[in-house]
Amino acid sequence: MAQNNITTNLNSWNKLDRYSKWIYHMYEKHIGKNVLDIGGGVGTAISFYIEKADRVIATELFENQIDIMNERFKDFSYFKALKADIMKDDFSELAPFDTIILINVLEHIEDDIQALANMKKLLEENGKIIICVPAVSKLYCYMDKNVGHYRRYSKGELRVKAERAGLQVIENKYMNFMGTIPYWLKGKLKKDTGGSFSTSIEGGESKLYSVATTILEPIERVIKPPVGISEFIILSK
Repeated sequence: MAQNNITTNLNSWNKLDRYSKWIYHMYEKHIGKNVLDIGGGVGTAISFYIEKADRVIATELFENQIDIMNERFKDFSYFKALKADIMKDDFSELAPFDTIILINVLEHIEDDIQALANMKKLLEENGKIIICVPAVSKLYCYMDKNVGHYRRYSKGELRVKAERAGLQVIENKYMNFMGTIPYWLKGKLKKDTGGSFSTSIEGGESKLYSVATTILEPIERVIKPPVGISEFIILSK
């Protein structure tokens, strides 16, 4: 499966700014000062933490997304977006990093265990790898296929793969339990029109998701969901 250029899909997340911040809140305490952001997209997640970092290297496979990020963060001298592939390219001259971030990226990589092993080599001692992936394998549908997902992760799968790559699990949690319902409804009951979940969201729906996020985020801080639309795992050597 070829990597898809999903710039349109990434730009659609601008309609879900409040939701993007919820995602960020799930891992922000683990971000260090020397960051490698793999698959930085158009820089949505980077915008939340860049002022707290001392160095941020973002990688992408597509020139247009690299150009967008370099323009977006041109006032930060310690930021650079590069065309690079964690599965093919040599990152040794850039390493080591105290933080490696992949937000909705690992599911696009066929050999995810090798990708984890490659990242381990770039990590400082006591550094962390922050990963967010789509969860619940039974939800896999055309919306995943259309953006180049090889998989959604079943419960425990990512933990096992991380340990096989020689990494230690520091934290493992889920986000947005209720989000599984609209995803299932769209993925299983609606016709494939070539888009993704985010590109299918209309203006009225985006407002609804913003309100839902405002309600659900504080609830899930107190009541940790056993599963959700997204899974987060924090890893170390």
